[in-house]
Amino acid sequence: MATTAELLEKIAPQIEKELQPRLQGLIGSFVRAYLPQVWVFETEDEATTVRIEPTGKVTVVAGSSPSPDVSVHAPKERLHQLLATRTRPASMPADVRVVPHTAKGRAAFDQVRGRFGL
Repeated sequence: MATTAELLEKIAPQIEKELQPRLQGLIGSFVRAYLPQVWVFETEDEATTVRIEPTGKVTVVAGSSPSPDVSVHAPKERLHQLLATRTRPASMPADVRVVPHTAKGRAAFDQVRGRFGL
């Protein structure tokens, strides 16, 4: 069974590929205003941090960040299912809790949640 970090590492290059072209020009200045972003994905036995830099580079590290923009809490099996399929459910499963800690995190979550299957 893959770890949360391994599943997120598979998604990271796709997010970079989609995000980096959007960082160019006038629209890019609006997108960069929401970066960096730090998201923490927590299950009952692990935490993984995803950081999206102003350059569009996405890094995934094991462990929790002390001040994330968004925290996603879910049972490991459910989170892995969402990350593996990245098919956004019609409604958020009751056992998945997403907490935006910052205004930029809330705005970013609304825009990119589908990339993570949320």
